[in-house]
Amino acid sequence: MRIGRILSLVTVLVVTVAVPVVRAGADQALPEPGVAAPLPADPTTTAAGATSSAAAAPTTSPTPSTPAPPTDPVPPTTTPSPTAEPGPPPPVAGGSNYDFYYLNGCYREPYNVINGFAKAPDLIKYQLGRMRAAGQDRLTIGVFHQHGAESGAVMDSTGGTLSEADLRNFADLLAAVKAAGFAEVTVAFNPIFANSPSGWRSWQQSLYDENWQLVQKVHDVVTAANLPYRIDLGNELTPSTGQSLVVRYDQQLWKAYTAKYGRTDTVGFSVNSNDPGQIPNVAKVYGSTPPPVFDIHVYGDEYNQFVGDDQQLRRQGYTTQPVIIGESYYNDPAAADGFARGSKDSGRRILYLTQWPKTRANAPQCDQVDVAPPLDFSAYRSAGF
Repeated sequence: MRIGRILSLVTVLVVTVAVPVVRAGADQALPEPGVAAPLPADPTTTAAGATSSAAAAPTTSPTPSTPAPPTDPVPPTTTPSPTAEPGPPPPVAGGSNYDFYYLNGCYREPYNVINGFAKAPDLIKYQLGRMRAAGQDRLTIGVFHQHGAESGAVMDSTGGTLSEADLRNFADLLAAVKAAGFAEVTVAFNPIFANSPSGWRSWQQSLYDENWQLVQKVHDVVTAANLPYRIDLGNELTPSTGQSLVVRYDQQLWKAYTAKYGRTDTVGFSVNSNDPGQIPNVAKVYGSTPPPVFDIHVYGDEYNQFVGDDQQLRRQGYTTQPVIIGESYYNDPAAADGFARGSKDSGRRILYLTQWPKTRANAPQCDQVDVAPPLDFSAYRSAGF
């Protein structure tokens, strides 16, 4: 989900295994918890399933009327961690898009895990531990940015970098992800407002340069974390019908990125499967040099969407690449079933799935994010994802 499409939220506090999980729907008290290198060829087992959606930060949001969550909660004395079993290693599962650690009603902007990390490090570390204990092995973390003052989750990328505080927070967050035992993280770039080529009326070289410089700056932070990773160069930024400037932007950034870093650590530009104009344009971006895996986002009618995406990729000559379901409804059994059947019937392997914290039957006023943190992964895990 694009950040510019996200605005309000309503919440209900749900406590699961001592973790404050905020869902949209009712007022609630503040939570009080009790307590690198690119990834090589994926592990031997195949994961089924995936779905779509991406997150975004609102352009404007009302100031919350309730106080912010505790900034330094006390984690439990012991953090659960998976125990090693004899014999072959277990499959490496998917996990969640983890961008917000708390919701105040439907309002999430001050609670972004990157620029808000210093405000609640122990709470974020505790949530990471509980997600791992719940069977999640991978995360996607978005870098929302614009040319201009920082606003909520959207960070200032003026000059092709983030503030020193945001860079330090991001490094600390990745260290916490590694310490929690996650197998991999995908870092997804979300250029917002003026920085998004989707809204350009003419070519903006200075903004392109800013975005490319930011990719390089963040890439340095990610590789320094010594944590297996992938890079999404543009969240749902595969060009749609009539977006010639996005085609140019993607082609130019793809050429620059692969010349400097190669193709092995990136998914290219993720695809919004719910936009019928994006998937047919994949070949315009990559030609004969595609990424080793495609990242697609699917919300609703998962079986038919997945099979249709596979057919479109095959028409463009991409017959062997596996896919990642980079976004899908939160912990959704119907989505898990649709992806599993779609993968089987199409023959297209799903590497893994990272759910988006939005339920299928969510409150309309919280149409982008209605769960924080995204703890439960049981529906997808039981389906083999």
